[in-house]
Amino acid sequence: MYIKIFRNGEIEMKLLTIVLINLFLCISIAAQNFLVETVSGDVKYLSGTEEEWKPVTKGLSLNGNDVLLTDNKSYVKLNKDGNRFILQSNSALGLNHIEKVSINDLLLALAMEEIRNVPKTDGKGNTKNTVVYGSETKGDEQLSINSSDFGIKRLNGAKQLAENGFKESAVIVAKETYRKYPDTKKLFEERLFFADLLAELNLYEEAFSELNSISNLELQEDETDRVNSKIEKVKMEMANK
Repeated sequence: MYIKIFRNGEIEMKLLTIVLINLFLCISIAAQNFLVETVSGDVKYLSGTEEEWKPVTKGLSLNGNDVLLTDNKSYVKLNKDGNRFILQSNSALGLNHIEKVSINDLLLALAMEEIRNVPKTDGKGNTKNTVVYGSETKGDEQLSINSSDFGIKRLNGAKQLAENGFKESAVIVAKETYRKYPDTKKLFEERLFFADLLAELNLYEEAFSELNSISNLELQEDETDRVNSKIEKVKMEMANK
């Protein structure tokens, strides 16, 4: 279940707790090395505080602070401590996400996303610009591709995380992408894919909320039927808990 937000003070305390946990995890993950075993086609990476995308080459050592970007008909195979991961074409992925995440850490990340989406006010009922806390996936401002395309590439990367057993990480990437690239929230099949992941992880309340959000999109009749069917199944699971 998401952490519920009631007062600004609670938001700040929860933010501080989550940011400290994320900072510890980021330091640990950043130290992990990924060896590039195979590269095919046009694959780039953005590293550390640099602002220029560089070509990925065989034998290159990358770490959790790096972001990978693959073009059409391109892929890269990584090796981390004997565990291999292939990022397929038309995808983008921060290497810090190639990591097993516990359900509790996933719930913390979902709470973070919920907090980030809470409009801040100036005390007079007027909405202020929301301050972004914690680290973000780099490279968004230095892209030479359309931001909507990059959002889709991120979702492609998230799907591959799920297909390789990193379902919790996949949900985190998807949620970040919806916030940073709002146009991706309109992608029905992708939204449904990650809603199903939440249900597979037995996070039925979160799945129910996501499916309800999807049902508010402009959908075709068959799409509405699919969403409603999934909502009913999730409601049954919730009732049986």
